[in-house]
Amino acid sequence: MAGAPIDDVLEWSETLSSWKRDALRRLAISNEPTDADIDALLAMVKSASGFKLAAGPPSAIPFTKAHFGNGEYQPIVLTRIANVENVNRLVPKASLTFCPKALTIVYGRNGSGKSGFVRILRTACRTRVENPVKLKVLADVYGSTPGPQTAEIVVDAGDGDVVIPWSPGKAASPQLMQVAVFDTASAQLYVDGGNQIRFLPFGLALPHRLNAICIILKEKLEAERAVAIGNKVGLTSIVFAAQRNSKAQLFDKQLNKLTSDAQIESATSFSNADEQRIEELTAALSASAAAAADVNALSKWTDALLLESDAIGSAFTDGALEKLRELRATAAAARQAATVAAGALFTDEPLSGVGGDAWRSLWAAARDYSVTEAYKEKEFPVLMADGGAAACVLCQQPLLPDGAARMQRFQKYMDDTLDAASRKAEQAVQDALRGVHELNCLRASDFADRLEQFRKRDEVLADVLANLQTSAVVRREEALTRLRGQEVGMVPPLVVPIDELKAFALRLKGEKEGLAQAGNSEERAKLMAERAELEDRKLLMANKLKLTTRRNLLVVDDGYTKALADVQTRGITQRANELVDAHLTNAVVTRFDAERARFDIMHLNVGLARKSGQTKAEFEVDPKTKLTKVTSEILSEGEQRALALAGFLTEVALTDGSGPIVIDDPVSSLDRDRSARVAERIAEEASGRQVVVFTHDIVFFNELSRAADEVGIEPVTVALFSDKTAAGKVDTAGMPWKGQNVAKRISRLKNDAAPLPKLHAASPADYEYQVKNLYGRLRDTYERVVEEVIFRDIVRRGTDVIQTQLLRYVRFPDALAIRFHEGMTRANTHSHDNPAADTVAVPLPDEFTEHISELEVLIADLKAESEAAEADRPQMKTKK
Repeated sequence: MAGAPIDDVLEWSETLSSWKRDALRRLAISNEPTDADIDALLAMVKSASGFKLAAGPPSAIPFTKAHFGNGEYQPIVLTRIANVENVNRLVPKASLTFCPKALTIVYGRNGSGKSGFVRILRTACRTRVENPVKLKVLADVYGSTPGPQTAEIVVDAGDGDVVIPWSPGKAASPQLMQVAVFDTASAQLYVDGGNQIRFLPFGLALPHRLNAICIILKEKLEAERAVAIGNKVGLTSIVFAAQRNSKAQLFDKQLNKLTSDAQIESATSFSNADEQRIEELTAALSASAAAAADVNALSKWTDALLLESDAIGSAFTDGALEKLRELRATAAAARQAATVAAGALFTDEPLSGVGGDAWRSLWAAARDYSVTEAYKEKEFPVLMADGGAAACVLCQQPLLPDGAARMQRFQKYMDDTLDAASRKAEQAVQDALRGVHELNCLRASDFADRLEQFRKRDEVLADVLANLQTSAVVRREEALTRLRGQEVGMVPPLVVPIDELKAFALRLKGEKEGLAQAGNSEERAKLMAERAELEDRKLLMANKLKLTTRRNLLVVDDGYTKALADVQTRGITQRANELVDAHLTNAVVTRFDAERARFDIMHLNVGLARKSGQTKAEFEVDPKTKLTKVTSEILSEGEQRALALAGFLTEVALTDGSGPIVIDDPVSSLDRDRSARVAERIAEEASGRQVVVFTHDIVFFNELSRAADEVGIEPVTVALFSDKTAAGKVDTAGMPWKGQNVAKRISRLKNDAAPLPKLHAASPADYEYQVKNLYGRLRDTYERVVEEVIFRDIVRRGTDVIQTQLLRYVRFPDALAIRFHEGMTRANTHSHDNPAADTVAVPLPDEFTEHISELEVLIADLKAESEAAEADRPQMKTKK
């Protein structure tokens, strides 16, 4: 046996996520979720899905049974319809007021305006309708009054009147959804379509209402997602020049919500060196054989320039130039010292200049000649040869003693330390002169062309080399000048770009190798692949912001995907249906059968079953025959109306929070017996809720009024009428006389008798006319007493029902019969036409009032006698 619905809901709620449990709590303590509730729940869903919110979501409070309370709605009260404009033929500003409790009966003949008011309620309240578009409310099709169709529906939800504006097509007010309307249009839907328990008993309603919350959140999330994401991910796509399997394109394709900033940074790294490499690869792939030769020649020239620059860096610095100047100065000083020494040694020589440069050159030549030609392998100077004086190598004459001595002096001088040092220093200067760098690259005739080749590859380095050439050439000349002992001049600064040249040389080497590879098909493919990688990475770098934006969008989109998955209703719907099957289906079928029994249609071979595959609590009528598909094709119109009423009353009885019900023309096509049953059932329903009934059937009106009296309800009656100008006019006199019971007739007679004294004093003729009419109404009341009081409605005019079980109340003693006879006779006398002889006096006003009082006392005595008779006849009481 299933427990209470709320217990099952509570147990199920413990398996739900925190926000859903909080949603159940909010739904349990409020009839309708507020915008603040929806916003709070949305924040919880988004937070649980990974969204970073500006303000954190409220803490979820789990649903408990204490939140459920008594689980009851505060039903509204339908107070009135007012200020109706341009609806059918209803009079402008038409208004209709309803009894706030129990039963209101609106009576009117055909065309009196009842349907106009019902149509307003149909479009504003809850009703069964096959096509909402058909819920049209027309203006007066024969009139010419301009303006929109409007009305005001006034309700009281416990805090006083609330005015709800109405116009055709206006969204329904949630409050008016508590009002259920039954009319001919909805009747067939109950017969063929079955029942829809739209507002479930409160415990069962919670999962369905949670479903509705999920749908609202889903719509909000989808709307937000459309704005936040939309087609923005597509706008971040990167268009590559060609589709290829490069790492950059693969990264672009595989980018997802988990891609980190570091990964994006790494994938989009692109340096100046990468840009230069693209240029190199492009040049290599587009170059010809001549270009390869040019690069090869430039590479060799660069290598030579690198060696030359390295030499320049040591040979032409300020320090090196200073050393050359010092070398020349040292040689000059040594020679000066040797010259001084020679002057002292050769003062007596016949010729001057001995020891000078020319002389030393002469001496050196003579020595070379002697050792290589004249006197081979003999130490110079040779003074003796073949036992005699040797021939002079200069004059070819024998050396005389003086000549030999002079030769010895000259040799001694040449062997002297000062002269040797002088000669050594001078030799060093000569060696330095011969060793001055020629600057073969920087002073080459094609230097300008080479420099232009440099400039195409590295403009900064080209400028440095141009400055180097100027400085190096000037400094070379300065080196020569200083070695020659000339005046020292100003030299430009020297900057030798060794490292830059080495890097350039490596680049040229790469370019050379690239050109070599470009000539090979296999190598060329590698170069093209390398260039493609670099080009795609460069494009990726240029679109780095798009990558980050797309990743961020994917993160947000993933959040929405998780959030939307969290608000899916499948599991909730399944549980909601399980609860409906466990707690409601049997109740609906049982109640439906009970309602059918009340209307004596249990013989109809129809049933009510839960619709399969439905997400709502919907039940369909099963005609239990294969001959037709719809019940209306089997049943008579009267049976259909009774079945429809059974379905309607089942639905409203089991609908949670159901407020007033409005029933239009409930007994159409019903026989009098079922009409009476319907009256009894409606009166019973009016004992627990506000009921408004529209009818044109005066017999049913009386039956309903009588049934209301039997259950202790004093119905409020309203009479509508129409004339040539408009419909929907309220009769200020109330219900037609024939529709009023004994009590209301006596009340009307008392009211109408109040002006009689003044009328009698002012105009006896008018008084006679008026009092004669009132005695006629008094006679009608006596007649209604027979039916309603004496015979307790056992037999009623206009019906074919005889309630024999009520005979236990009937006892009419002689004394009461005589009093009734006397009163009835008096009423007849004064209401009929009397002779002109005026033998029957006209009663005075106080006499008429006394006659009404006599009838009231008689009615009280008749009722007392009736109750006494029923008490004396226990064996006749109805067995329950």
